[in-house]
Amino acid sequence: MERLTAPIEIKEARGDGSFTGYAAVFGNVDLGNDVILPGAFYEVKTTRDGKVRIAMNHDLRKLAGKASFEQDERGLRVHGQLALDVSYVRDAYELMKAGVLDGLSVGFDIPPGGAEWEGSGSSAVRLIKRAVLWEFSLVPFGMNPEALVDTVKAASIRDFEAQLRCLGYSQREAKALAAGGFKSLGHRDGDPDSGMLADELKNLKTLLNWSEK
Repeated sequence: MERLTAPIEIKEARGDGSFTGYAAVFGNVDLGNDVILPGAFYEVKTTRDGKVRIAMNHDLRKLAGKASFEQDERGLRVHGQLALDVSYVRDAYELMKAGVLDGLSVGFDIPPGGAEWEGSGSSAVRLIKRAVLWEFSLVPFGMNPEALVDTVKAASIRDFEAQLRCLGYSQREAKALAAGGFKSLGHRDGDPDSGMLADELKNLKTLLNWSEK
């Protein structure tokens, strides 16, 4: 199986392990002088529900989830879901949030005639025109230095509400805070502990990488 780490842009990763982004970008030269051409993935080995598998370090014995996918003019766009009930996947997701596990890599086969070399010598580039995609993987290092997980959002709104409940807010107050911020609890402004709670809320939002909208 061939492996190529292409530039990855994860637009959003939520607290439930779901994310969207590009697992491969067309037209980019990696450190191994490989380029995936637009529409190269003419066949994908999918799950029964038509999803591509997500693995750890190209080890199909350690699967991490699955993703729907499409090829557009930019690359292979994926809508992934990590299986966070699996312990090593939870660990991997924590490393992603910490910025330690920050690469994605595609695993594929090239059929006869599916690639050709352009140029000569050390500057020669292999153009991959047709490939069979098996999976894409979470990896710490890849052939492409630009192939990094761009953004992992630390928590969803439900995670934020749960943490607010731990600070002593009621369920109604937690929902109001998550939706509208501290000012949404005007009836607490005069409470002796309102300043402390406001500071706790600010610290919590920083920890969760949350921004009010």
